[in-house]
Amino acid sequence: MAKASWSDVEALTKPIFDSGYTPDRNELMDLAYSKDANDDVIDAIDTLGGRPVASLEQLKELLTTNGVLV
Repeated sequence: MAKASWSDVEALTKPIFDSGYTPDRNELMDLAYSKDANDDVIDAIDTLGGRPVASLEQLKELLTTNGVLV
């Protein structure tokens, strides 16, 4: 599996976290599809569990732990 660039993930998700929202995996997947994100970003987000993600920092930590970031 190819790995996603953190800058691509951040560009997609930063606005939602900046607004104070804590999205879960499904909401992030919906966002990725609605913004026509590249397949690597979609695949990376797909590795998340079902719990809400509290912050952009936590998202990066989760994706790094899952081994899906470049």
